[in-house]
Amino acid sequence: MYNIDSIMYGCPVEALSNILGKKWVAQIIWSIQDKSIRFGELQRRLDGCSKKMLTQQLEMLIENNIIINDKKTINNIVESTYYLSEAGILLLPIMSKMIKWSNDNLACGR
Repeated sequence: MYNIDSIMYGCPVEALSNILGKKWVAQIIWSIQDKSIRFGELQRRLDGCSKKMLTQQLEMLIENNIIINDKKTINNIVESTYYLSEAGILLLPIMSKMIKWSNDNLACGR
């Protein structure tokens, strides 16, 4: 069983689809695929995503071991950067294949 946001899923595909289908999640993962990024920079990349929504989605991705939050304290200031975990990196080829399949097969992509 897979527990995502207090909902139990018996199917791993359904559980992953639930995660990737949440608003902003795919864009968050795609935005940090190649480097670590600070919260403010990530929010600027996601035009229209509120601070509250970004925080909620990042927390859910951290909880599911897709993103890592690296916090460092420098002169009493907490600097927080986000990057993909090993599991998150393994999602990138899957997402690339999903993009290709969607472009090739979905009517809305034509």
